[in-house]
Amino acid sequence: MFHRIRQSTPFLLLGLFVLALLAPWPAQANRLASFGPTVVATIDLQRVMDSLAERADLEAALTAQSQEILAERDRRQSEIEQLSGELQAMADSPEKLRMQEDLDLKLLQEMAWIRFVQQEIDIEKSLMLENLYRSMRKNIAELSDIEGIDLVLIDDSENEFNVAGGRQVSRQDQLREQITLRRILYRNQSIDISDDLIIRMNNEYAASAGSR
Repeated sequence: MFHRIRQSTPFLLLGLFVLALLAPWPAQANRLASFGPTVVATIDLQRVMDSLAERADLEAALTAQSQEILAERDRRQSEIEQLSGELQAMADSPEKLRMQEDLDLKLLQEMAWIRFVQQEIDIEKSLMLENLYRSMRKNIAELSDIEGIDLVLIDDSENEFNVAGGRQVSRQDQLREQITLRRILYRNQSIDISDDLIIRMNNEYAASAGSR
């Protein structure tokens, strides 16, 4: 009898170990079942961005800034052209040499200024996009909390393919890459919250602009 007990002891221990592992599963299954179905929504990112009043105002400000930059560029180039014309009409002399040095310096200054301006504009545009994206995330989180939405996806199901010849990458590979990057093949229009997000963000921007 004791021999049989000693033989069955390893199997009893193994059984107890398996039961200990499986014991949490019913509670875990019940907990997951209580979550219910995941509520999913989508947004058309490009349509949202194109419809934001804040973006329109920021781009208008950048356009005005660009016009000022173009005017300054024309002034600099006009000054350089005038100095260059005067140099061509002058005979060789120490004065002409000095003016040539001035012209060379102005050309270097203009190139440095153009690089600086391009960098500044690029920084301004990147900050604009970053701020808009952060604002969009904040408003999506708030809207989702109100509407009971669990997950919001960017809808790319209707994006057009952009395939062009004359590249090192073949058309087939271009198309394959773009297909691979797609995340949504279909979505029902009823789950799109783009309009709600646009209204919410534009109202928030109007309120903040009015309080300034």
